Amino acid sequence: MKTVREALGTTTLELSCADGAPAYIPGQFITVYLPELGTPEGKAYSISSAPFEPLAITVSARGEFSRRLCSLNPGDTFTASVPSGYFYSESKTSTLVMIAAGIGIAPFRDVMLDSVKQNPARRLILFYSNRTMADIVFNKTLEELAAANPAVEVHRFITREEALSPGVSGGRISAEAVVRTVGDAPDPEFFICGSISFVRDLWRGLRSVGVGEDRLYTEAFFSH
Repeated sequence: MKTVREALGTTTLELSCADGAPAYIPGQFITVYLPELGTPEGKAYSISSAPFEPLAITVSARGEFSRRLCSLNPGDTFTASVPSGYFYSESKTSTLVMIAAGIGIAPFRDVMLDSVKQNPARRLILFYSNRTMADIVFNKTLEELAAANPAVEVHRFITREEALSPGVSGGRISAEAVVRTVGDAPDPEFFICGSISFVRDLWRGLRSVGVGEDRLYTEAFFSH
C-alpha cells in the first residue's frame, strides 16, 4: 500500500490486492472493514483511480474510521469487498454533469480520467465546492484535464474564503447556475456526490428547475 497526501486532511491509499486488482466500472466503490472499531458493516469508499491506474481510494480523515485509514502505513492490511454500486452512466454519449462537495470529488476523478481516454469528445461538466482553496482535492489533475481536453469544463466554488484563485467562484453551487451553464448540452445526466445535506439540497434544487428524476443520480457520504 502507498499513501499520497492530496489536500488538507485528505489521503489517497493506493492498494495492493492479495488476489489481484478487481475489475470495476468508474463510479463504483469498495466497502472497507475494520471490525476492531465496532462497525461490522464496514464503510464504503469510492474508487478514485481510473481503471488503467493502481486501485486507490481517497479518504477524508473526519471520523474515527476514516482517520484510522489515513493513519495506515505501507505494509498495513485490511479487508475490503469487491467493487459495487450504481453511480455511473450507461450511455456512451450523454453529457455528464458532475456536482461534488469536498471528498465527493473522489468518484468523479475516476470517471473523468476514464472518459477522456475512452471517449475524448464526450462533454464533461464538473461543479466542485469546497470551504477553502486548501481543501480542494485533485486540483492539479482537474486543471490539467480541463486545459488538455476541450470537452471538459471545471467550475470550482469556495464558500468560506475571500481570496480566491483566478477562475474560482465564491459562494455555493446553485441548481440555477448548474442548469444555466449546462444550457443545451446534449442529453445531460446529473450526478451529485457529497454530504447528505449537500446532495439533498442540490437534488431538490435541480428537480425544482425542471430536471427529471430519471436524469439524477446521487451518492451521499457521512462521517464515522
